Amino acid sequence: MTAGRPVREALAAQLRAWDDEAWVALANRGLLRRARKDLEQTQPTLEEEGQEELRVRIGTHVVRFDARGPAQAVCTCPSTGPCQHLVAAGLWLTSQSGGSIPGPATAQDEAGPHDELMGFGAAELVAHAGRAGHRWAHQYACDLELERDVRVIRGRSTSITLASPRVTFRYMGGGLAGLVADIPLPSLGKYQAAAVLAYQRAHGTEPEPPAPAQRRAVEREEPLEPSRARLREATRRLLVDSVRLGLSHLSPAVHERFETVAVWAQGASYHRLALLLRRLADHVELLLARSAQADEERLLDEAALAFGLVAALEAAAVHGAAPAHLVGQSRSRYDAVRRMEVVGLGSAPWHTGSGYHGLTTLFWWPEEQRFLSLTDARPDTLAMWDPRTRHGAPGPWQGLASPSAAAGARLLLTDAQLSGNGRLSGVERTQAAVSRLDGAQLTQQLPVVTAFGALGERAAERASLLATPDPLRDWAVLAPAEFCAASFDPVGQRLLWPVRDADGTQLVLTLPWTTLTAPAVEHIERVAAAGVRAGTLVVCRLLATPQGLTAEPLSLVHPHRPAAEAPVQELHFDESGHRAEPPSTRTRVDEHDAGAVTTTSARLPRELTDLTSWHRRQAERGTAAASSPALAAELDRLHARLRETGLDVFGSDAQDSTVPGHDLAERLLVSHFVARQVQALLTGSPDAE
Repeated sequence: MTAGRPVREALAAQLRAWDDEAWVALANRGLLRRARKDLEQTQPTLEEEGQEELRVRIGTHVVRFDARGPAQAVCTCPSTGPCQHLVAAGLWLTSQSGGSIPGPATAQDEAGPHDELMGFGAAELVAHAGRAGHRWAHQYACDLELERDVRVIRGRSTSITLASPRVTFRYMGGGLAGLVADIPLPSLGKYQAAAVLAYQRAHGTEPEPPAPAQRRAVEREEPLEPSRARLREATRRLLVDSVRLGLSHLSPAVHERFETVAVWAQGASYHRLALLLRRLADHVELLLARSAQADEERLLDEAALAFGLVAALEAAAVHGAAPAHLVGQSRSRYDAVRRMEVVGLGSAPWHTGSGYHGLTTLFWWPEEQRFLSLTDARPDTLAMWDPRTRHGAPGPWQGLASPSAAAGARLLLTDAQLSGNGRLSGVERTQAAVSRLDGAQLTQQLPVVTAFGALGERAAERASLLATPDPLRDWAVLAPAEFCAASFDPVGQRLLWPVRDADGTQLVLTLPWTTLTAPAVEHIERVAAAGVRAGTLVVCRLLATPQGLTAEPLSLVHPHRPAAEAPVQELHFDESGHRAEPPSTRTRVDEHDAGAVTTTSARLPRELTDLTSWHRRQAERGTAAASSPALAAELDRLHARLRETGLDVFGSDAQDSTVPGHDLAERLLVSHFVARQVQALLTGSPDAE
């Protein structure tokens, strides 16, 4: 029928992208099998085809489709969700329109879903998720670390994977409702909106801020500190009540309380606490929906961290202080800097397991005595973009030939954009005036470390659970007195290059061997074999491991070289053009698994793992569900065992003055926070077991 062509064509375009995995995500694998059996026994018929709707009869049931596609199709059977009849009708329509297309997707195939996802604006998102849902989705997307929390795969359909909760959305077309989640989610609309905003951010478009909630004309601004004081007390009570009730027995009322205090914290400019409370609210929502992504252990970990953050904020407020590292700030905010002068220290390519690759260039800002970074990243599914090629490509700023031209140069930046955590934006309006430096001039401006013993103290400071995550603080410029011979560890699949200071303190420069770092490993081996001139500096990133402090080298700074001879030697980019070939002793490791070649975790004391296991069992059950004196005695016994091992930070009920009234739920939260802090100090990670 000619009149029915628009809906038929819209459906056909979408169905070409619906493969088996898409149908499984919409329904499940069992329904897909049953649908195929139904098609073997029953011949569907096209009952009605109109301008807006298409109906397919399969057996005694009728499935209605419209231009939104299979995700919004409806069947006349009693099922409340996608059923085998819907899947069978979709498979039949696919076969009638020529079937799904085998083989790799073309650029034209990918353009359709991509253009639609990039075209969704604030108005569409509000219409789909509501104003409250859009505000939640916007904040969720802005809180994401794209390289870690989002993975995008483009093809005939586009998949967007979010890290928390772990969910993959598939988009074959059909509008916002056509985003198909692979797990059941409460309030699906707001997660669909968040997935779209995350996709747009991943492709360089920052989401448009939602309209602020309207305030009544008679409403007056309240002084900030009284509101913050009430917020801290409300948050403390909520966390304690949750542990008393039991994390496995929380109610919708508790979820509403978490959402309320999260909004309150954002309004009170407690940005870090607001982020934690939003994560807790989302996790409680998943628990209430009995989602497979819900995890009481992680909920306890974050509740203990929130309790510790509230206690730290309370202690600071007593002295009239609000430390910036506790208050936090919006990660998506960039401030304009009219003029700034930085020096380039080299670049490194990288690849994450979440499906991003990119190039990061490191700078030193002498005026502020801090490291800065500039990162250009893309989903690894984008064709014709490679981080190694990007090193020599033009930009990102006007006046800078390429990131490679920044190494060893002084850059006078005009109209730069800088985030609070030291990230420079690659916006085109920034102007760069580049001048070359010789090695001596460059060395005079750098924060050179000659004694390696002090580096351990810096690592200990970063091990605090309440320390602000600041990866740029891990960078250092070292002046070794001696460069030892480099060797390759065939078991750990990593390069080891020991260096020593004047006192004989040794630090091992380490670089895991992957297909991406292979050129750097080969380059370092040749440099070490040829010998390194005395006085050469190493720019490196410090890494805390269970076996001690190591460092990952980025570049060498040669104080004796003139400007024309490149005083900064970038180790990831060999100027000789030598191509790295993997020797037989090296195993090709994919960049996704680069973490597998790092050192193994240290074993924690058995007494500590026994304590954290007890915390989790009791928090899931609830402290109100058992005899408080018996539980308190058991906690005292576990603490006493730890004190016998030398961990005196674990006190008894009588000694614990940090918990007013010695409330058992509060004691459990404090004990779990301390246990995770000890884990972080012993292993470099609070989550090690």
